[in-house]
Amino acid sequence: MTTPEENGLLAGTFWQVDTPDRRVPGHLKVTGQPVLDVLGRLFDERANRVQVSPTGGVTITYSGDPDDLVADFEPRTIHGELEDGTRVSIVGAQGGKKRSTGLFDMEYRQEFRTIRHVILDEHVDDRQVYASCCFSVVGPHWWRSEDGEASTSDGGRLVVTREGDTRWSEFIPLHPLTVRDFDRWVLSPIATLASLLTANRAEAVHLHVRLTDASPWRKVYREEESAPSTSHELLDASHLGADRCTRWIDFRKRSDALDAAAIDKLDGVAIQAAVLTFAAVAEGLHRRLFEDTKRVPALSPADLKHARRAARTAARERVCELDRSSRPDLTDDDLTEFENAMNDSFSFINEQTFRSRMALFAVDAQAAIPNIVASFRDWPAAVKDALNTLAHKGTEPHSETIDQFYDLLIALSYSIPWVLRTILLLQAEIDASTLREAYELSSAYNHHITNTRNLLAGGPYAAR
Repeated sequence: MTTPEENGLLAGTFWQVDTPDRRVPGHLKVTGQPVLDVLGRLFDERANRVQVSPTGGVTITYSGDPDDLVADFEPRTIHGELEDGTRVSIVGAQGGKKRSTGLFDMEYRQEFRTIRHVILDEHVDDRQVYASCCFSVVGPHWWRSEDGEASTSDGGRLVVTREGDTRWSEFIPLHPLTVRDFDRWVLSPIATLASLLTANRAEAVHLHVRLTDASPWRKVYREEESAPSTSHELLDASHLGADRCTRWIDFRKRSDALDAAAIDKLDGVAIQAAVLTFAAVAEGLHRRLFEDTKRVPALSPADLKHARRAARTAARERVCELDRSSRPDLTDDDLTEFENAMNDSFSFINEQTFRSRMALFAVDAQAAIPNIVASFRDWPAAVKDALNTLAHKGTEPHSETIDQFYDLLIALSYSIPWVLRTILLLQAEIDASTLREAYELSSAYNHHITNTRNLLAGGPYAAR
């Protein structure tokens, strides 16, 4: 069998699963970012139409039509057979005519530089399901980790073992999953949990899958990023046991990946975009963590329906009674739109406000880390005011200068992620005393506290 790590380029014959009779020679690179380069047309492109005359002349007509370009770049499943007989599956391949490096195209080549994943020794597609997967997470220092086993709420099983300096995780779902589902529902949550706990980047790599419990492991070749371990971890790998990892696999089903968004590094974006993003993530997380909280829990949907109807009727009657001698009369369309506005206003009347959601987050975070928003006179109000100013300027009176407002945005870009990280760590069942000890020793957290205090000093949002 060909060993990709030793050979770099794998020669073979390749075809699109939809057109198995059209086979072209080519080379596949699986080390690093997978790339397929074939000689000829593996599929007929709409943006590059090839015509061959009876005498053998080749004419290529180029199209800049967006529909043609997008259609050509649709993901494809490509199968192949290497020179030694090894079967190949290239899933989610995107590409087309290879750009020529010379003045004229001597040979028509197609190149696929965007590939979801490659599997050797099997002919499969993106719908293929697998009985289990194994992988490792790079980034954390694993010398304090232990072997273990735990189950998810739906019966999936995670087995954690160590081989030298590498920790391997094998996940056996209750029902077989596709590679994409393993990535979305297993690898991503565990890598996110590792980043959340250590406050450093972590990546799930070296993915392997097998068709059945008795099948051999097949490596999934794909573009992967290595996350170097750093010495400044918030919490060490002893907190990344199998039980906490399975808890986070379950949590991902509630969070819709907002746990990953909450700790994302928004480097290089405008400060306004960062604060708007973190504020939206904060509201989304609160809705998912406390989805049943209502302002008046005793009010049922039927109660609200009756109240909405009564308010709409009363408001319309009152508006129609007003003296309009000096103003245009209200038309039927005006009244209909007014009633629609009343309906809209009642749609969320029993929901928590954005400020109340931030206040609940602040209370929980302060219970674990008392000084986390101590630099703010009123942290929930500060987040709400910044959001309203950015998204709905003019809805709130403000007394700060423009420089004070920008300082507030910078302070919130530090503060909101730390509050969200704390809330998520509590969801991961890290106890408050462990968190306080870790935060006290964290230079990143203490710099956040100092920077936030200095940015707010002398402004309307600073603690008195």
